[in-house]
Amino acid sequence: MLGKLLKHEWKTVWKVPVLLIAILMVISVMAGLTFALPIWDSEWIGLPLSGVMMIIVYYIALIAVGIGITIYFAVRYYRNMFTDEGYLTHTLPVTTHQLLLNKVITMSAWNLIGVVAVGVSLVLFFGIMFLSLASKNSSFARDFVEALSELKEIGNYPFFRGFGSFLVSMMFMMAVSSVSGSMILIASINLGQMVHKHRVLGSIGAYFAISTVIQGINMAIMFPLMMKMTIDNELLYSFEESPLALYTMFYTIVSVVYAAIAVGLYFLSEYLIRKKLELE
Repeated sequence: MLGKLLKHEWKTVWKVPVLLIAILMVISVMAGLTFALPIWDSEWIGLPLSGVMMIIVYYIALIAVGIGITIYFAVRYYRNMFTDEGYLTHTLPVTTHQLLLNKVITMSAWNLIGVVAVGVSLVLFFGIMFLSLASKNSSFARDFVEALSELKEIGNYPFFRGFGSFLVSMMFMMAVSSVSGSMILIASINLGQMVHKHRVLGSIGAYFAISTVIQGINMAIMFPLMMKMTIDNELLYSFEESPLALYTMFYTIVSVVYAAIAVGLYFLSEYLIRKKLELE
């Protein structure tokens, strides 16, 4: 039954996130193509300013995609679970676990897709910008190749030791953050429903409260580690030799903390839906 729920949910929600991502890609192409235009050499300040404004629009679009996807799924979850639609949702022949897991998986998947889309748009923007500048200035491509050759030599330095582990830990943290971000949002909405007359404000307050607690937990875990580093010269020296190892350790710890929090918030949300559900 969970498979059927996921299939129906995916068919219902894909249009809005895809539209937001498509708009981002179009804007990234347009922003990159501005570097191919002769506006930057114009004596009239309005033309270079229009190019700068296009890049600013692109920057805003990068942020808006993540926020837009989050708001869309938050509103959809609230409507599906706690408004008039909830009367139909909670009469489906499924368990609370299946109902909630359906929402978590779909929301987390689209959060992760949104992050990947932002990365792809950045590659697209800088790629088009490079080709545009190279077509206008033949020496630009040569200078870029020389810079890459120097970077290759730098890659042999100790700074880049453990790059593979760093990359894996970063990707793992992105995946876990997508799930934990969904659970924070879902748990906040569930807790907000307990404030009967101000459910939306209750949800917003719960979101900031949960986020503050998570930040406190991260600080409580990371602060003793940082103190140990300042005292233990051998440990500090090892991180100075390979700074990426420090980031790998940090990302791993954060991922474990976020995973534990996501699990806890999931069971809390399931309990609230099963025992404390009150529809509008």
